[in-house]
Amino acid sequence: MKKLLVLLIGLLVSGTVFSQEIDSVFILKNSPFFTDLIRREALIQPLRSAEYNFVKPQFKHLKTRRYQFFKSGQDFYIHFNGSGFLYKLDNPNDSILTFRRIDDTENYNYNIEAFLFTHQKEIYNIGGYGFWRSSGTLRKYNRKDQEWDAEPIDQEIHLPYANQLGTSGQLSWFNTQTQYLFIPYQTIINSGVKSTDKDDEIVKNVYRLDLASKTWKKLGKTHPDYFDILQKTKWVLATDSGQLICFNQKVYQVNFEENIIKEYTEPSLAQSLERINNDHLAYYHNQTIYYLNGKTWVYDSVKVDISKFEKANFKVWKKNNTGFLFGIAPIFIILTAAGARKRAAKKKREKLLEDAANKVPISPSAKIKFNETEKQLLNLLLEKSKQNSTTTITEINYVLGIKDKNVGLQKKVRSDVMKSINEKFNFLQDGDTELVCNIRSQADKRFFEYYIDKENIQLLEIMLKENNE
Repeated sequence: MKKLLVLLIGLLVSGTVFSQEIDSVFILKNSPFFTDLIRREALIQPLRSAEYNFVKPQFKHLKTRRYQFFKSGQDFYIHFNGSGFLYKLDNPNDSILTFRRIDDTENYNYNIEAFLFTHQKEIYNIGGYGFWRSSGTLRKYNRKDQEWDAEPIDQEIHLPYANQLGTSGQLSWFNTQTQYLFIPYQTIINSGVKSTDKDDEIVKNVYRLDLASKTWKKLGKTHPDYFDILQKTKWVLATDSGQLICFNQKVYQVNFEENIIKEYTEPSLAQSLERINNDHLAYYHNQTIYYLNGKTWVYDSVKVDISKFEKANFKVWKKNNTGFLFGIAPIFIILTAAGARKRAAKKKREKLLEDAANKVPISPSAKIKFNETEKQLLNLLLEKSKQNSTTTITEINYVLGIKDKNVGLQKKVRSDVMKSINEKFNFLQDGDTELVCNIRSQADKRFFEYYIDKENIQLLEIMLKENNE
């Protein structure tokens, strides 16, 4: 009954709302701030919603509404929060800026605190709440019908909400280059009473929407340090690579695409940025924040030197544990097994060296020995390796007596000899390793150069000595 009563009151208020005429035109004094912004060719993220009344609507239900200035291509717009009311700049060259309403929206209060973004001259908003619940609806402005059309997406993901920021959209971010929209966590509201914490469900996962395929992907758990900053900060500004956030006398640079957070610990920058408050319009461009004070009409800027930011000890999100079990664990097992084989080979090598020191033959019953050609090549490789040098293909061809043969035959003979050497070495030491190793030539990356691994030099010397006895 209580909810029914609220609904009836809402309908009565709605009737009152639409019995009044909504502003069709806004007139705003121009400023170099707007002139520079309109002329910029680069992508500019939608400006932060201001509390100061740069725009003075006559329609009483818009007087207390937050609004956003934004660009789409070369066009300049104003959009009012919690509605589809959209105004386009009509005369950008005059001293007075005239914005005319271009939408024919009838719904009101259905997308409060939705996130506004643009892509390739298309205007979108997503999420928000209304009629007692939040939603994950994606909407695109239809220029022909002058209405907002719902776009189909694979699942409903709700936008984050933080009381002190006024509009939740500031916490989300869209990259027009990759067509990815990032949401740091979800706030799911089922009653519409946003001031009652128990009615809000927080889902601490970072999500990414691919605008091209209209599909969401869960990237991982929101890092607790990042989540804590979002709950306590009062200053967030969108940039071309993510966000700038001021908190606890530090400035954080959030890069969603790379899952990196950097910080600038000098308090002076944070203090300068926090003075750009809700009385200002502000935007970021080319490592500079430009802002206009609504009370004094002063246009100013502050430089943000990204090179002075250092990597923080936390990220935007942490990967889920299941990713470790099904992705990292097999790699870990393989590396562990490889490490175990390497340790076993080292023990065998140490045992062989110990036996040699005690005059115990390496393989008393072995009938396998290196032939003369193999010994000549091994002696060459051994001497060069002991000098921390590699052996070239030309030198190997000379020792093997194939320097005047065709390239194909040279390659086959080298391969056969080195294969035979490695097989005999492994048989004699009862192991599984390569005696003759190779690396790309520094002079010509098309060719290899060869060497004996340092760990096997002493053992090879003993083998060659026994081989000659």
